[in-house]
This record gives sequence, structure tokens and C-alpha cells, in this order.
Amino acid sequence: MRQVIDIREGENVAEGAAQAVEVLRSGHPVVLPCEAGYHLSASIGSPESTAVVNALAAESGRTAVLQGYERQQLLPDSQILPPVADRLSRRCWPGPVVLDLPVEAFSEATWSDKLLSTIDGLDSIHIRVPAMEVLPTISTELQEPLWTLPMPREALDDTGRLDQFNVALVLDAGAPRFDSGASVVRVRGDEWNISEDGVVGHSTITRLASRVVIFVCTGNTCRSPMAEALFRKLLTERLQCSDEELVERGFLVASAGVAAVGGVPISSEAAESLRLQGIDFSSHVSQPLTDELAVLADDMFTMTRGHRDSILQLCPEVADRVHLLAGDDADISDPIGGSQDIYADCCRTIATCLADRLDQIVS
Repeated sequence: MRQVIDIREGENVAEGAAQAVEVLRSGHPVVLPCEAGYHLSASIGSPESTAVVNALAAESGRTAVLQGYERQQLLPDSQILPPVADRLSRRCWPGPVVLDLPVEAFSEATWSDKLLSTIDGLDSIHIRVPAMEVLPTISTELQEPLWTLPMPREALDDTGRLDQFNVALVLDAGAPRFDSGASVVRVRGDEWNISEDGVVGHSTITRLASRVVIFVCTGNTCRSPMAEALFRKLLTERLQCSDEELVERGFLVASAGVAAVGGVPISSEAAESLRLQGIDFSSHVSQPLTDELAVLADDMFTMTRGHRDSILQLCPEVADRVHLLAGDDADISDPIGGSQDIYADCCRTIATCLADRLDQIVS
């Protein structure tokens, strides 16, 4: 007898999760909801139920998806993904984006024998962390990700079909938040494309896949905006594109301050120093460096060791992405309160440091 538990409005979520764990451990698949639809889900520890998922996948022409409740469950710390895949996994999850990656991308993954057996013979793997209220409890209890297959909401009404695939439990959350389903992004090296359209479109994926470079100082009104503006100019010259095309070329450049107040304009002296370099950056306004912004960054270049220390206190997990802008680890002094000549000298120092860093960032 199949059980259906209504978890709409947040009711019965704990009961539903507990029942799902019990059913999955017994070797039967369950149907679970997420923000972009429903999934026939099997425990990696049950060859019988993973076989059910694979059979339906083969019949429908769709691809099974490995789903975890957090990135670390799918990608242990020892796993190093290609840069584009790493960025998308950090920025898109939890959310309606599936990454299609080649098996060789997981050469360092410390996956269980049961999981390795499930993916044996595959050339590529679809992986995802959905926004699913019940998934953290289920995956934590099972201590394994789930092997799943997307299914339409109307399939829940096909009781004969559910019986055919031995579905013992359905958690019904009503209509999904997104009708168009998850987007599938195929990543091979530095190249990507959307292989299955979904809720997240090309322009958004383009931004999320970009290399995010952030320059950091104290108030984000002098040194870091000069660095941002100068680096934008260097990038456009190297890539032979306009500033507006940088995102399409894979770069998103910004600046922030560890003690910044949002909305303060660039200092007049810094703006003038940039104008002398042929750059109009007068529209810049300051923004604080938040932990969310720090986590998004691929590279953060600070003006001083103090700025670097402040970032590491805020987000110690980003230590490998924080560097002093000066290659010799020297501090770039704050010109605030100084003459226009002092600002111009600071601007030239930053420009020299950026030129030395360019090859490191644009490989």
C-alpha cells in the first residue's frame, strides 16, 4: 500500500522525512518534491531501487541525477572541479541547476563503494543540490546522496505507473515553485552550454559561471575603486572587447571595502587620478564586503595585510582566494587626506601591480 503524505504549508514535514528514510532503507523508491518539480528517488544503498530509477530513465530518455543536501556531500573537500564547474556548484546550489560533468572530473572524489557501483559504466554524471525542505533530514539519516529522476507533477496521479515502479511513498508539496523545471548545464573543461532549458536562463548562468575578481580596501572610495577601474581597462584591452562585454567573456569585476558604508561616491582625487588615465569612473559608489560577496569571489586582491586579515576573520574558508595586490606582499598605503599627487602616485602603483597580476588572472 502506497502512502501519500501532504507536506504543504510546512505541515507533516518531519513525519514525511522520517517515513521517507524508513521506506528508502527498506529498498523502495519514494517520490520527493523540490522547488522545480518532483523526483523518483532511490537510496544509493539499495541496488533494487536504483535499478528502478535507471529503468525509468532508459524508458523515458531522461538522465538520472545524483542529489545531495549540500555541496560537500557530493563534492568532498578533496575533490577539485574544473573552475567553471566549481563556480556554478558554489553559486547555484541549493537551487534548480543540474551540472552535467564527465566522470573523470570526479577522480578525487571519496565516494562510497555503493555510489561507485551505481555510476559504474557512465561517461557523465548529473549532480545537483536542490532546495528541498525534507532532503537534509533524509540524506543525513541515510548518510548517502540519492539517485533520482525528474518526473512531472501529473505523474503523481498515475497510480498504476507508481505501482509499476514499486513507489511506496509520495511526499506531496503541491505545485512546484518553478513550472519549467531545473536547467541542465553541460560543463566540459572551460566550456559550458545549457543542454536542457529550465528556470535559470543563459544570461544568469553566464554571470554565475564568470570569474569574479574583487578588489578590497577599507572604505571602497579610493584604492579599491581605482583598482577595479584600472583592471577593467586592462581586461578590455587584453580581451579586445568593451567593458559591457566582460561578463560574456567570462569576467565579473567589482570592488568593496571591509569597513565601507554603502552608497558613498568615489573620492574626487581618485576619480581625477583615473581621469588622467583616460577612465571615467565617477559613477562608482561604495559597497561593504559581506560574507556572501566574499564567498562568491574567485579572487580577492587586498591593498594591505590588514584587509586580508579582516576577510579571513569574516570568512576563513576563502583563504586560498585572498591575495595582496602587490606581488611582494607589500601594503599599498591609503592616500586619503593626501594631495592629488599622492593619489596619482597611488593610482600608478596600483596600475603596476595589476599589470603584474594580469597573466595570473587571464590565462
